[in-house]
Amino acid sequence: FNAHKNFLGFGDYDVNVLTAALNENECDLEWHDNRTNIEAADLSTSVGLIVHIQPEWFFRRGHWFAIRYFDQVVTAPVVPKIFVGQPRAARSEYEREERDYEAKTYEPGFWNLDSKLPHPEFIGDRDCLNIYLHDLAKKNRMHVLRVVPLKSMSVSSSST
Repeated sequence: FNAHKNFLGFGDYDVNVLTAALNENECDLEWHDNRTNIEAADLSTSVGLIVHIQPEWFFRRGHWFAIRYFDQVVTAPVVPKIFVGQPRAARSEYEREERDYEAKTYEPGFWNLDSKLPHPEFIGDRDCLNIYLHDLAKKNRMHVLRVVPLKSMSVSSSST
């Protein structure tokens, strides 16, 4: 029996690959217990969160994305959706012109770094994160994983 494979013999090893990659960067995953509210989770030692949206259909793959807290003010350009993901050569002459985009400044907070979004999405403070994850859990079956510093690394480095 292998918990990462279904009964037909094929599986999704994403979490194992993710764990190995994080271990190489001196981090590890801690699964959040879905029976408890995310509001109760201590995120003070977390590097970030990884959210896994489970598929609605049996043969579809799930989707993984990261949420990260940035503790400094971030200034980011506001790019019109028409330009996002569009190759420069495919744009009209007007659209290819160089221009200055409006910049928006964000206070420190959580950001959704989902690769399916056209650009990172600002979530806000911890209360906004709780609401965001609560709303997401209403619509989807999901797991939240905390990315934390690898405990064995901190113990071994302090003993030398």
